[in-house]
Amino acid sequence: MEYKANEIKAGLMIVSSITILIIFLIAIFGVELGEDTKEYQTYLSYVGGITKGSLVKYGGMNVGHVTEISLPDKDETKIGVRLKVDENTPVRADSKAFVTSIGIMADQHIEISPGSPETQLLPPESTLDSKEVLGFAQMAEPLGELNTQVQELMSRVIDVFSEENRTHFASMIANLDTLVVEGQGHFLKLVTNVEDLTEHLADLSADLNALMDENRGNFDETLTHLQTTTRETSQLISDLRGTLKTFDNMVSANGPGLIEIMENFQFASQNLEEFTRIVKERPWLLVRKAAPPERKIP
Repeated sequence: MEYKANEIKAGLMIVSSITILIIFLIAIFGVELGEDTKEYQTYLSYVGGITKGSLVKYGGMNVGHVTEISLPDKDETKIGVRLKVDENTPVRADSKAFVTSIGIMADQHIEISPGSPETQLLPPESTLDSKEVLGFAQMAEPLGELNTQVQELMSRVIDVFSEENRTHFASMIANLDTLVVEGQGHFLKLVTNVEDLTEHLADLSADLNALMDENRGNFDETLTHLQTTTRETSQLISDLRGTLKTFDNMVSANGPGLIEIMENFQFASQNLEEFTRIVKERPWLLVRKAAPPERKIP
């Protein structure tokens, strides 16, 4: 069966269109043919702009895409994101996954940080740690609050520089100028007094230096005598300590004898007191052996 030239051309056109369509679908949906890949699971709190098929970058290089996004379970709060990357991508145990974009107008994508060179590679099918990076959408609310605060601040600044306050500021400046003009003479006089005082202090310092130079010999001699007196005093204190120690040792060694002497002194004192009392009562005992006879009353 013979085909016409137009039919052959139409067939080639259809085959070419199908081939181009397949290539286009592969490019759009990330269909990989014969490529070695590996997958990781990560969990993020915010995935704004991330959909199935979104790019996955490693250090800014395209290395894969998102294959699945799953809602969190009832006991979890983060969204599960499954990543498929090239098998040669060196994802390490301390690598982090986060949502970012290259510019303001660019699409969001998943970025994987390289991690540390000394850290071992993360095995496929493992859970990749994540970190939260604020995007423009997340910063909109804080920026809105900041805008409100800036507007309030501007309103207060405007209130400060109102007509009434400007008049008050002008009056304050005028009063300050008047004060400066009126106090200029006093200030100059004060400066002159300070200069005179400085000169007197300089003269006093010179006199003190001269006095020190004139009496330096006396000062040195006095210092020498003071040092000698200090040494002698130290020696005297040392001797006194030795004497006290000797006396303490002597008291400790002769304690019983001293106690006996004290008791004898006490007994002798009592005897002397008794003798004194007897002498006072019967003084004739000093010259007679017996008492005088009693006198009879006539």
